[in-house]
Amino acid sequence: MAEILIRATQPGDAELLAANMRISDAHEVRACGHTPLEAAQGSVARSLLCWSAFADGELACVIGCAPISIVSGIGSPWMLGTPVLDAQSRVLVRLTPRYIALMLKAFPHLVNHVHAENKTSVRWLKRLGFTLSEAAPFGALGEAFHRFEMKGPSCVNQSR
Repeated sequence: MAEILIRATQPGDAELLAANMRISDAHEVRACGHTPLEAAQGSVARSLLCWSAFADGELACVIGCAPISIVSGIGSPWMLGTPVLDAQSRVLVRLTPRYIALMLKAFPHLVNHVHAENKTSVRWLKRLGFTLSEAAPFGALGEAFHRFEMKGPSCVNQSR
């Protein structure tokens, strides 16, 4: 079993991620009109919460949450990975809920989009409890994306 280390994202992590981004994530960010480097650096720079996960010293993924509206408590969760993420997915998937909980604490309403062809990420989001909409054109190329969201208890209670 791999030794897993999750720490706050540090300078250089975004560049390492971009240089080794898994094919499905690279396709997704390109469909949004960004290069892997632009997506990784921009996501890290905009995020109030951001962690890098390593398996046996190799970067597996960077996960974060950027504010959409601090006033309304809406954040945009994201994760971009390397092939190491796929190789260590069982271990890393079990650790993800604690980071989603931290995101929900900061932003009671989480919203973003996932490329419809990114089947691994779509399954992961469903497993975590996100609600996914029907695929619709989105991004710079108008490719099919699912909008996904999750509301924390405080957000659900306010809507009643």
